[in-house]
Parts: sequence; structure tokens; C-alpha cells
Amino acid sequence: MKTRTPAVFAAGSLSLALALTACGNDSADEESAVEASEEKEEKGGLAELLSSLGDNTDAITNYTLTLDMTVPDPDLGDFEVTMVSEVMDDPEAVQATMVMPFLGEMMYDLMSIGGELPADVTAEDLGTIIVIAQEGQDPLMANQNGLYGDTAWVRTDASNMDQNPDDVFDVESLPELAGAFAALDQVEEAGSESIDGVETTVVEGAMTSEEMDALKPEQANAIKELIGGDVAGSLDVALWIDADGFPMRMEFSDDEADVAMEFSAIDSTSFDVPAEDEIGAFQQ
Repeated sequence: MKTRTPAVFAAGSLSLALALTACGNDSADEESAVEASEEKEEKGGLAELLSSLGDNTDAITNYTLTLDMTVPDPDLGDFEVTMVSEVMDDPEAVQATMVMPFLGEMMYDLMSIGGELPADVTAEDLGTIIVIAQEGQDPLMANQNGLYGDTAWVRTDASNMDQNPDDVFDVESLPELAGAFAALDQVEEAGSESIDGVETTVVEGAMTSEEMDALKPEQANAIKELIGGDVAGSLDVALWIDADGFPMRMEFSDDEADVAMEFSAIDSTSFDVPAEDEIGAFQQ
């Protein structure tokens, strides 16, 4: 991995092939026409796969999404972040587990210096944050280290979190992110692979800054928020798309970042929402 990550693809235009068929001798015309027909058939298949990415992603209500990314910092170097979002539909809730080694090491050092480090707590423990969000309620944060009171969970808000999951990736932006890929002109099939037991077609492509500028504002914003800013250079993209046009895995990379997102446990994701007697008020 490099440092951040983005990417987008799409079905391609046939302008070059059509231009070739308009010039040259008769044999060249016939050869070019055959090539154009073959390219149209190939692109048509990819276009069909890509066209419904946003709608298919918007339609699912139960899944697990694992996001791996490297976040660049001009002063401290590259930070690796893993976030697992478990999205459940009955009851409706999202559990986000973030693993950030750099944050755990930083907290461990600071708490050790201040003599506030709980017994048996490791840097890995401190770098793991678990949050449950439900509509209309303040988020719950796991108190696995006993730092915020005596209960297993505490009800809090983003101001009390060392890292807000939405600052890393908001799952509600998935449809816009996936939908942006259907707009690419530079795209090709690159084989097949099974993801979480689902057979997929691997599609690779690239998006230029000009194509980024042509995206809908909400699609461009979803990409920028994921990679942490404007795309540096072109955005390389790889998609693992199932037979129904669903993106089981997505990878994005530009000159500064890399991001990988993979779906699993679709329609079978489930976790326990804490009972009220397991939840306390945030104490610092």
C-alpha cells in the first residue's frame, strides 16, 4: 500500500475505433469494423456490470464492510487504519470497529508517562475503538479498557471520541462512491476471483482529474472524503463485481494513497446491542 487511495472506472467510449473505421483502405475498414464490434461487445458487458453499482449498493441493508487504508501525514509519516463496519437491519444499527496502531502507541506512551496506564492494557487495546450507532440515539462506545467508568459501554458523542468512525468513512456514502465508478472511460476486464465465496469479475480502470471534475458533486465528495482530499494524479481503480453487478471488493489508489474495501456476511450480519444495564454515562 502507498498512502491514501481512490479510484473510479466506467464503460468506455468507442471514439477511437469509430475514427479508425472512417479512414484507410477497404481491408482496413473491414478489420477495424470487426475490432470495433468486438470492443463494443466487450465494453457492453462491462458497462452492464458497472451501470448498476450505485443502485445495488444502495439496496443492501445487511452486510459487513472491511476498509483498509493508509493515511498520509506530512510530519509523522503513514498511518494504517482498519475499520470494520457491521450493518444490521433488525434492529437497525451499525457497529464500527476501528484499529489504529499509531493512536494506540501514542496513547500508551502518554498514559505511561503520566502514570495513568491501567494494568494489563496494551497499545493494541488502546488503538481499538468500537462504536455502535442507532438512528435517533447518541452513539455507544465500548469501554473495554475500563477508562470511562465501570460499565462495558458508555453513551457519548463524537466530541468524546479519540476518533469518530464517520471521520474515516461514512457507510451512507457507499452508493455515491460505487456509482462514481460507472462513469469511467478507461476500463478493462482483468480476470475472475472469489470474494467471500462469491464469484466475481475483476475490472480495472483509471480516472483522470478531468473525469473527476465531470462527476456529480456528491460522487466527487464521496471519493475526496475517502482519500482525504483531491486526487493526486490519476485515480487507479479495481473492482470485483458479482453476476448481479454488486461490487464485492473495491480498491482505489492515486499518487499518495491506497484504500481497499471488501464486503462479507451479506444478509447474515448480526451483533448484540447492549442492554441498558450495560450502558453508563461517559466519565473522563
